[in-house]
Amino acid sequence: MATGYLSRRWNDLRVIGQTTSGKIGLGLTIVIVCLAIIGPWITPYPPGEIVGLPYSSPSQHFLLGTDDLGEDLFSQLIVACRGSVLVALAAGFVSTLIGVTLGVFAGYHGGRISEAVMRGTDVVLVLPLLPLLIVVAAYVPHSIYVIIGVIGLLSWPVTARTIYSQTLTLKARPFVDISRISGMSNLEIMFKVILPNEISLAVAYGVFAAVNAVVIEAGLDFIGLGSIQNFSWGIMLYFALSRNALLRGSWQWFLPPGIMIALLGTGLILIGYGIEKAARIRT
Repeated sequence: MATGYLSRRWNDLRVIGQTTSGKIGLGLTIVIVCLAIIGPWITPYPPGEIVGLPYSSPSQHFLLGTDDLGEDLFSQLIVACRGSVLVALAAGFVSTLIGVTLGVFAGYHGGRISEAVMRGTDVVLVLPLLPLLIVVAAYVPHSIYVIIGVIGLLSWPVTARTIYSQTLTLKARPFVDISRISGMSNLEIMFKVILPNEISLAVAYGVFAAVNAVVIEAGLDFIGLGSIQNFSWGIMLYFALSRNALLRGSWQWFLPPGIMIALLGTGLILIGYGIEKAARIRT
């Protein structure tokens, strides 16, 4: 069973990689994730250590120059990969888990359960996400786990509504009736029969949720409401702003983290499009 599952997932990956957008997205994302994993061990200097003169220009010794304290900006950029990638993947997973679970339950059971879940989804959907996050971040301890939790708990409605609609379609298919007649329980039908047919859709929306998390986390960090303990590209932008890098025209401080945020978001979005295309090809 495990071998068959892995074989199907490998075939999905091959289909994604056959598209131009999928290749570019996988390439960008894999490079950034690898940097997040091995970054602290390949940086030329400790990111928080003074190693040169303040505001040094890019050179062979300091690829992106130094900040106002003389710390190497290239080392900071590499180390910051881990914080941004962690928030993206964790918040995207939390959002997808909640959205898929509620969507499958509401779509399969219908009736009052469906009505209650969808009305709750509508309430969360109309909440202004970023302003609400700003209020929450201003009154709770600045922790990466709080940020991940809040982003995940507030960004699941779109996934839930999509999975709900798909479940309504799938539960009317003959194979669901056959599963019910064979004696399978409702939980088994939902998560062993219906959900496997929605995996590609769920993963695609999980990827888009991860993109949303990257942008939101960077925005919170930039305005000073992020967690400094979780060093990320957004925190780099915050320090660049608060230490007058913008006024001094030190592009090497604020431009690279902005580019990295854009590259990670682009890579994830292209993967999401590749997953959707793979699902269409398979069906």
